[in-house]
Amino acid sequence: MQSERYEDTIAAIATAAGGGIGIIRVSGPDAISAASRVFKARASDWYRHARVMAFGRFVDPGHPSDATLDEGLAVAFHAPKSYTGEDVVELHLHGGALHLRRCLEVILSLGTRLAEPGEFTRRAFLNGQIDLTRAEAVADLVAARTDAALRQARAHLRGALHDRIATLRERVLDLRARLEVNLDFPDEDVPNMAPADLARDALTLSHDFAALAGTYRSGRLLRDGARVVLAGPPNAGKSSLFNALVAHDRAIVTPIAGTTRDTLEESVDIAGVPVVLIDTAGLRASDDMIEQLGVARSESAIAGADLVVRLVPPDEPLPTQAPGELVVRSKADLLVTQDAPLAVSATTSEGLDALRQAIAERLGAGQDDGGLVVVRERQYQALNNAAEAAQRTAHALLAGRPGELAAVDLQDVMDAVASLVGETSIENMLDRLFATFCIGK
Repeated sequence: MQSERYEDTIAAIATAAGGGIGIIRVSGPDAISAASRVFKARASDWYRHARVMAFGRFVDPGHPSDATLDEGLAVAFHAPKSYTGEDVVELHLHGGALHLRRCLEVILSLGTRLAEPGEFTRRAFLNGQIDLTRAEAVADLVAARTDAALRQARAHLRGALHDRIATLRERVLDLRARLEVNLDFPDEDVPNMAPADLARDALTLSHDFAALAGTYRSGRLLRDGARVVLAGPPNAGKSSLFNALVAHDRAIVTPIAGTTRDTLEESVDIAGVPVVLIDTAGLRASDDMIEQLGVARSESAIAGADLVVRLVPPDEPLPTQAPGELVVRSKADLLVTQDAPLAVSATTSEGLDALRQAIAERLGAGQDDGGLVVVRERQYQALNNAAEAAQRTAHALLAGRPGELAAVDLQDVMDAVASLVGETSIENMLDRLFATFCIGK
């Protein structure tokens, strides 16, 4: 992306409400002048000392006597050595939602404007401080719900995905150079590149792009979570297992078949995968209108599930396991003989760890490319586009088509890679992306 200079200055509260310390972030050409008017330290030129904390008073310059609103710390970052690449000031004040809003209003009254969601990170991206994969990682870091998702976001923020893409791009550039040297200098004394060799390298690139794209399923689960439904006949132990997996008595459990009449949902971490676990009404024919509604909701939940855990009580035969389903023998403490690959007991906790691991495996957790996965559909689509264009390049070479046509397909690979890291981006795509960020990021 081209570096973009903003003419306005933005400000926002950059910390969540309720903490003991609250930070107001200001960025833009007038950030330092605005901050110097509201923050008074012993050294009047505190803002000249970049990355050095200064203690002082936060004041309202519109008040006749510069009324002190708070005491705290301030630190200035001079462009381009800041998060956004612009002049940035962070004001560390006492927490409290109302207090911080009032302090922010003072800064906004000086000609700054309230930052839009994600605008600080957007400016960092447009000013070349971070690429698009790292910008997305900022949002993923904030939204992470499990340790596994947090590790993946941190890896992307450190540049793991960017570095992998950079390596692939170097290989594309090398292939492009070898292809075009014969197009540009056909009569010169340069080594002739055999089309079969170039096609082989293009196919290898296609495979590597596709392999990285193939990690999206497990990456999506880490970022967005999965819907796992507990299903089965009445009194199969679904609610008891639901309570055991969420680690508290969320569902009502009684010996009476059909106690659960509705679906219950709870978020839970299962072997590093954020899961929305859903307890359902028992599946059976009934003349009871309420139970019929419950069964209908169960069937709807099953239809929308990423995985169905079908519980089978000890007195029923084991069914054939369907796609998207995990058959589990319930009430294992009542079994005389073990007749299922997976059996659990909510009463004794037998088999619970094995069930958690089986759920994670069926969801595809851990099936990634050496620990690196892509977590966003945009990344997945760009990698798929690169893989398909590299494959077209190979087919053109093997078919004996003019090298110029293969070069066009290879340029499509480069365009897909550029879109992945944000070197070429459509404005409305950026609008949608950064709108998902919280204000202050």
